[in-house]
Amino acid sequence: MAVTNFGKFLIAGYTENPMEQEHIKFFNKAFMVSDHEEHLYEHVVHDVVRVIGETLESSDNVHIAVSGGSTILGVYKYLVAHSSKNSLPWDKVHIWQVDERCESTHANARDLKKFLLDDIPEIPLSQVHFMPISDTGCGDIAAYQKEFSSANPKRKFNYIILGLGSDGHTASLFPGSKTISETADFKHVEVVTSTSPKRLTVTFDLINRSDWVSVLVVGSEKRDIIRDIKQGKKFPVSKVANAQLTWFIDEILL
Repeated sequence: MAVTNFGKFLIAGYTENPMEQEHIKFFNKAFMVSDHEEHLYEHVVHDVVRVIGETLESSDNVHIAVSGGSTILGVYKYLVAHSSKNSLPWDKVHIWQVDERCESTHANARDLKKFLLDDIPEIPLSQVHFMPISDTGCGDIAAYQKEFSSANPKRKFNYIILGLGSDGHTASLFPGSKTISETADFKHVEVVTSTSPKRLTVTFDLINRSDWVSVLVVGSEKRDIIRDIKQGKKFPVSKVANAQLTWFIDEILL
């Protein structure tokens, strides 16, 4: 695993000089890139672009999944900047949501539209797959499963970007979350949180079937959870077990 991943980062240009190799390490038995927060966003974008190109060498479409929350906004910013200077095959890219808050005022879709889709008009809206919510709550997760299976018969993501909460959750898979309903790849859950306790989320099984998985961790409030993971404590994110998992961690947290 490590050799494969390291080779991919060489191809992506992360180690064009020996100093950059200092950012490539290991964390929790997986590959890790540690750098300044702003540089991490750029690294993730380069990785996404790499996977888009590699996937299209053997497939007609690429399926990318993005998490909600504030961490992903930095990725959106750098993806917009990259797209403004480089031609990307957006007509072949499908974008999926990792999770969604079932309150329209707090919906992750708002940020996806405002900070990515509005600034990259080349992305076909017909290929952006929003999880179903309304003003009254969560929509039919079975309908999203049907949409996913139809647009993506292999039922896997080529690349998924996850975040990490200070309580160890990833996607909307929280400690002590209650499953309300579930399909093969998605869940309707109720979680212990002050913001939008009812959520829609991918399952760990879907995460772990993905071709490439990134966990992006920034923010000083994540220092304790990173320490606890390093010490071997278990959290929901510990269930992410993908052979091509890479942690992107703000260097101030290590």
